[in-house]
Amino acid sequence: MTTKIFVPQPIPEPAAERLRALGELTMFPHVDRRIPYEELLEAVQDKHVLYALGEIPYDKAVIEAAGELKLVAAMHVSAKFVDIAAATRRGIPVSGIPNTGLAKTTAEFTLALLIATAWRLPEADRLLREGRWQQNQSMAINGSRLYGKQLGIVGMGSIGQLLARKAVGCGMSILYNKRNRLSPAEEMVLGGAEYRSLEDLFRESDIVALTPALTKGTKGLVGADLIALMKASAILINTSRGAVLDEVALEEALRGGRIRGAGLDVYQTEVPEPAAGPSEGLKSLPNVVLTPHIGSAARETRQEMALRTVDNIERFLAGQRPMDVLNPEVYGEAARDDERIG
Repeated sequence: MTTKIFVPQPIPEPAAERLRALGELTMFPHVDRRIPYEELLEAVQDKHVLYALGEIPYDKAVIEAAGELKLVAAMHVSAKFVDIAAATRRGIPVSGIPNTGLAKTTAEFTLALLIATAWRLPEADRLLREGRWQQNQSMAINGSRLYGKQLGIVGMGSIGQLLARKAVGCGMSILYNKRNRLSPAEEMVLGGAEYRSLEDLFRESDIVALTPALTKGTKGLVGADLIALMKASAILINTSRGAVLDEVALEEALRGGRIRGAGLDVYQTEVPEPAAGPSEGLKSLPNVVLTPHIGSAARETRQEMALRTVDNIERFLAGQRPMDVLNPEVYGEAARDDERIG
């Protein structure tokens, strides 16, 4: 029997080529729009393997519509956009991918967004393109240097620690907050990072970077009260999840000049929800750098993610357990303890 595989949007070609070698591949070909839901329901009906990506929710109806389904392979760490419970009820494994390469890429991107925001690079680009460059030493575009500044990292997990190492290389000192404080040895490795309460971190930092996973404990973590503690010269960066930050409170602080700037890659409303992205108010502010959730969008990283997903599919079709199973109950194992909600 020929294995039928469905991919709901284009993926890197080396991964697609390996999938074609495994069976009959059907892939929605467009990158400028999402597959319509009714078309998705029809497309999955005779498929044995569903390749899952974050922009395309595989809800209960999709899982149930795939009558021949044997495996859902997600190119994602937690795959909360897949109804894993519905798959588990049918005994269908759902695989994900590890966070290792993603963390390295997201930490690098976070530093890039931090630098672009501190140095006001988008504003400088617009000034030049609009023919407003008049002076080499103009006060029109003065940025903020990094060395000598304090970076406060909220959520000192893998991404936060990698960011800290990079920031130390830029001459920054590190403050951090996490649920469980690091050991003195771990703090020393991170350039002598110092633990702070959330309030003190926001009060003392020149730049605050939000890097925690989205859990019940971190949802809505950063609101008006914490933002009000920040220095007027401070910058806020968010590359974690939009729900961690109150965007209305941030916009009010920016508009009132109570903080200097912000760099955002994630938002309270994201694809596939309607009107995804930042509010019109945030878009109108020149001191905000906005990117469309591209923290892992390095070509090399996305290819690695896709190939790891194919590895899981290949193992499954060869009769082996995928490496990154998100519902190990289908193999008679204990359920994963995952606090993430997004």
